Amino acid sequence: MNKYTIGGLVIMALGIFVFATTQRDTPSVPRKDASASALVVAVPSYDFGDIDIFAGVVNAVYTLKNTGTENITIISGQTSCMCTTAEIGDLSFSMQESSGKTVIIPPGTEKTLTVTFDPLAHGPDGVGRIKREVLLTTNSATTPAVEVMFTAHVVKNELP
Repeated sequence: MNKYTIGGLVIMALGIFVFATTQRDTPSVPRKDASASALVVAVPSYDFGDIDIFAGVVNAVYTLKNTGTENITIISGQTSCMCTTAEIGDLSFSMQESSGKTVIIPPGTEKTLTVTFDPLAHGPDGVGRIKREVLLTTNSATTPAVEVMFTAHVVKNELP
């Protein structure tokens, strides 16, 4: 083999290696388990308005409805910040961890998602406008990801 052939093979091998190692594994639900139903959130956003940083945690409640004819499984959930946790049925989760359980929503039924925000989680100076999101991953081909969000203005009320 001449030096051009060897050089070409080396470049091609490097290209294949780089391509193979940079491909991300995207989690997917096996097609046989995918649901054709859709998961709908009646009111996907909530505004708490002013929240006193020292008043304790607050909750936002979202109603999720399966509008289809097949079960929908909520596989996992994640919050956008460590100050926020969420729970739906046996599935509880935060920014970095999920309970590993799943929740099935039968056709035509509703489930309640409760999201808890701790305004003091960022310390006593963590005041100002905030926006937090919660992302649910489902087996639905129509709505594989469902997001809800809330906003608030964290304030430090002066004592009388």
